[in-house]
Amino acid sequence: LALCVTALNLGSYLALYTAYSKANKKLEPDLLLEVLFLRKGLDHTLVELNKAISLAGLTNLCLAPLVGSMRHSLLWHAMLLLWTHSAYSAYKYYGTPHIPRIETWQTNPWHDFQSSDSKVKLSALKKLALVLGSMGQLLLAFSSLFATTILASVGHFYTIELDYKLNLKVRPYAFLPFPLAAIAVGCYLVF
Repeated sequence: LALCVTALNLGSYLALYTAYSKANKKLEPDLLLEVLFLRKGLDHTLVELNKAISLAGLTNLCLAPLVGSMRHSLLWHAMLLLWTHSAYSAYKYYGTPHIPRIETWQTNPWHDFQSSDSKVKLSALKKLALVLGSMGQLLLAFSSLFATTILASVGHFYTIELDYKLNLKVRPYAFLPFPLAAIAVGCYLVF
């Protein structure tokens, strides 16, 4: 059953996220077909699948505390999806503004956040996103820190998607993890 939930979750992101046109603000099935049939090439397909995989992993993570009998299976699926996302993202984006090269981490991040240069601020924000994402994945191994894991993981998603003007530029279906995270953390803390 957990595998069905994970498959439906991933399928929903492909159908409602990948097929959504930011430009036209509507679902366009041809966008999904471009990905599935590699019409824009392997690179485009992998980038789009990586987005859907990351969102499905995050959603599974948020669903896990809400469905007691499937909790461990959904957590395992979340870990596999998020590890896949992390590995591909490291391969694809290391050395870009999304994942700044490690030698650029020598500066004090608080000074970078206070910089008047928006590129320096954005770089600091992306570094914070990477720290939050790493924390989320490391904490996932400790079920007693589950609420912290969700908060760190959602924090990573939020900060990695901000642009230099601090606008969150995601397709509407990508907002699903935010209320799910609030509900999951609330349930985890109460029960």
